[in-house]
Amino acid sequence: MIAPITLIGLDWGSTNLRAFAFNAQGEVVDRAESSSGALTLVGAAQFDAALVALVGDWAKRHPDARLIACGMVGAKSGWREAGYVGLNEATESALADVLGAKVVTVDTSLGPLAIIPGIKSEEPDVMRGEETQLVGSGVAEGVVVLPGTHCKWVNMSSGRVESFATFYTGEMNSLIRANSSVGALIKSAPNIDDIAAYEMGLNYARAGAASWLHDLFVLRASVVTGQRTEAFVSTVLAGWLLGCEISAALNMYPDTRDVVLVATQTLVPWYEQATRAFGVSCDALNAEQVTTRGLWRVAQCL
Repeated sequence: MIAPITLIGLDWGSTNLRAFAFNAQGEVVDRAESSSGALTLVGAAQFDAALVALVGDWAKRHPDARLIACGMVGAKSGWREAGYVGLNEATESALADVLGAKVVTVDTSLGPLAIIPGIKSEEPDVMRGEETQLVGSGVAEGVVVLPGTHCKWVNMSSGRVESFATFYTGEMNSLIRANSSVGALIKSAPNIDDIAAYEMGLNYARAGAASWLHDLFVLRASVVTGQRTEAFVSTVLAGWLLGCEISAALNMYPDTRDVVLVATQTLVPWYEQATRAFGVSCDALNAEQVTTRGLWRVAQCL
């Protein structure tokens, strides 16, 4: 029999909805997920229906369980806009306290749902969802890397967000592969075991990201002329994109010698090998575990 649920935490992203049931000790005792991402839903009724479909049974059996969510559910296009905490606010006190003080609440069929805000800088730059992972990471000092469609590099100091930068790596990868003359020639997925190809891509980036428009055409020409196979170039492209991200991030944070990586197991070896090539060590944390810890910790501040 499932332990009593005191909190239902939601990681409600653009394309997926993941739910976690917590007991009174903050342990995850059950999980569920669906494809009802925030960008697939329109209007309060659809959001409410997706919530009930996924966790309605939990809420029915445990009516006192609170609800909390992070991610794109709080975007302008989401259920209710949660806004952003300014970077100046995020540096004033512990991040969980700041976020907890700024949640917005939406009424649902299962009771009130607290939605965690994102963070914005004056540059401007924004994050939504990653702020909860930062809380869950437990990192008080140093640089945290959060890969995704838009990868974040975050400088933490005394448990506060000092600065952050977003990189278009994931979306650029998708755009090139799906909508360019380079992608039209590449049919194979990148292979982390093809060390030579991956290192070639990293070396392209290390030689100077400023030549990226030329480098990209060289990759295309390598396949057209038969100098390289499309499978080889697919992995070169992966290394080049990630190398450009790391090169730019290290220009912003030049004293970085080690990073904490919050990622899925699939992405960990890609980042470990790439950061090593730039002389940076990488300590990896499981993204789902970090997210659940963050949801629990922010909920304790409400």
